[in-house]
Amino acid sequence: MRKRGLWGGQHGKMKRASSVERLWLAMALAQLWGVSLGCQAEAKLEAKFLQNEPGASLPERHIAHRRRKRAVGQLPARRLSCGVRARLILLAMQSQSQPLPVGIWRAEPWPETITAPQKQLKPSALNKKKTQKEKERRKRQKRRAREHARAQG
Repeated sequence: MRKRGLWGGQHGKMKRASSVERLWLAMALAQLWGVSLGCQAEAKLEAKFLQNEPGASLPERHIAHRRRKRAVGQLPARRLSCGVRARLILLAMQSQSQPLPVGIWRAEPWPETITAPQKQLKPSALNKKKTQKEKERRKRQKRRAREHARAQG
């Protein structure tokens, strides 16, 4: 039994093996159903994203194309697992008194390209990097001014 996670299985204190087996079966089916719901929701988001790709209408030489962090057509990194997404969907549907959906299990092809996630710098490191670049820029300006003064004088 999962000791932590989505379904709260750590709170059950069953002693009979037959009861535990039924509980595990129910939890396995609930997990499968939840993952299928989360995958369905993710597929809808992917389809919406691919239809309205950010920056698709911009010219090819636009700065947004040059600063792009992932390949054209590649989806953004997943922020929620399918299980967590499903739990959020079920909570939302329950709070809105909507009927529970039936999940569909859909196989996906392996990705053709994979972009490794890049670690974001902390604000302090960014500031250090900026100040270091600024110091280097000032040094270059001073050197140019000295060279210019020598050339004229």
